[in-house]
Amino acid sequence: MSASPPPSRRARKLATNAEAPAAAPTAAEQLAAGDAMDDERLPTAQLERAAFGEHVLPWSPPAPVVPPSVAPWALGVAIIALLVSLFVGLLLPLGVIGLVMSIISLRRAHDSRRVASWALGLSVVSIVFSAGWLFWALPQLSTV
Repeated sequence: MSASPPPSRRARKLATNAEAPAAAPTAAEQLAAGDAMDDERLPTAQLERAAFGEHVLPWSPPAPVVPPSVAPWALGVAIIALLVSLFVGLLLPLGVIGLVMSIISLRRAHDSRRVASWALGLSVVSIVFSAGWLFWALPQLSTV
């Protein structure tokens, strides 16, 4: 059990090349030399490289993916709610949906504040028009 481990490949190379020190070959030179570099090395062995130099590639994390914007959808719902509220007040919930979507869009950092503000304003106007239609129509239903 007290047998000493065999010398490493690097130690053997240093022992054979002690009389003529040469610069360490680069990875490209090792690949080009192939089997001539070391007869004992298997063809699948790892190339010897330093921990710095030509093979180091700069790495940066990928850019975070921005989630889709809610502001255009809020504006679309608000416009539809406003157009419908000009004629009938039954789609009051559509204005409320536009209002909620525009508030969500205003609270998100990457959404357009201008589009979300327009959606908020149009949603409030559509809710006012729909409520006006409903207040006008409800007393006329009781004809008893």
